[in-house]
Amino acid sequence: MLSKLIKYDMKSLNRFLPVLHLLILLSSILIRVFITGRIKPQTSSEQTDLLIILCYVLYFTMITALSTGTYLIAGIRFYKNMFSDEGYLTKTLPITNGMHLLSKTIAGSIWAAVNMCFIYLCSYIVIWTPYIKSVVEENKDDILQEFGFVGKYAHLSFSTVFLILLIFSCFGAVSSIIMVYASVALGQLFSNHRVLGAVVSYFVISTLISVLSVIVMALFGHETRLLITAESAGNEFNFISYMTEIMQISAALMIITSVILYVTTHCIMNKKINLI
Repeated sequence: MLSKLIKYDMKSLNRFLPVLHLLILLSSILIRVFITGRIKPQTSSEQTDLLIILCYVLYFTMITALSTGTYLIAGIRFYKNMFSDEGYLTKTLPITNGMHLLSKTIAGSIWAAVNMCFIYLCSYIVIWTPYIKSVVEENKDDILQEFGFVGKYAHLSFSTVFLILLIFSCFGAVSSIIMVYASVALGQLFSNHRVLGAVVSYFVISTLISVLSVIVMALFGHETRLLITAESAGNEFNFISYMTEIMQISAALMIITSVILYVTTHCIMNKKINLI
């Protein structure tokens, strides 16, 4: 039964999201072919630099819109399927609310992960031009040294770091889907303006998580260490080591907050749903 629910939820999301991802992929290819792919050192000029800047601003705006659109569509589908008029039909199915939530979380997480993979792919297409690739390869040792690929991190390569960042980003995307669903569920606790309540809940949750992250980082001394490093020109700071610690703490926070939000959403769906 769970597989059928996931199939249905994926189908409902497939009506919109593939179009968004296809548009971003096509725009990335066009930017690479007609703009960034043609940039060479000898063609550098103020006009060229301005064109590149405008191109990247437009591109990253589109990437942001894609990411926001993915979560927005997932949240809207969750709301309509569980808390709008469609909820009456959903309630007639011999399936528990927990099963519905699990199915929608899996479907939304799959698309969120696909979304992150597309963002990384499109960024690679746009940025990794032959000119940039040659510059990086010529200065590879200096770049690795500068970013701290020494000692126990000497075995790491750009590809390994890229893969780790991609996996971490996918986990973050899953956490974001759970937060969106929790916000929609919390919005139903408002007697009126439930959609507005969901939006407010999202910003409140994201703010609380951000504040919690800052507090935890400060407790582990990361904020102080970053400020000290920014003010000094010493070479003791290891960027890779620092980011590894940050990612470990962030992953722990994501797991804890995601579990809390998932359980909260489940409880609301079981006890507080009011379709009137």
